[in-house]
Amino acid sequence: MTTLYLRNVPPDVDAALTAAASADGTSKNRRAIEALRRGLGLDHAERIELVERIRRNRRPIDIDVAELIRDGRPEEHV
Repeated sequence: MTTLYLRNVPPDVDAALTAAASADGTSKNRRAIEALRRGLGLDHAERIELVERIRRNRRPIDIDVAELIRDGRPEEHV
């Protein structure tokens, strides 16, 4: 795996990266790689593949949505 060094990182970017890493319990390095993947659109391709796998593997659901809505409504009192 290649090593990448970043120089002259603006303070606001560093602070945001530090805060995001701390909130997730991950390293700044991991958060920076995730941000680079998103910025380059690499995560988009992974999400598309995941959605396609879910669609291929899901079972059809045979539900009458209108009936569920009717069942969930309170009875009308006249």
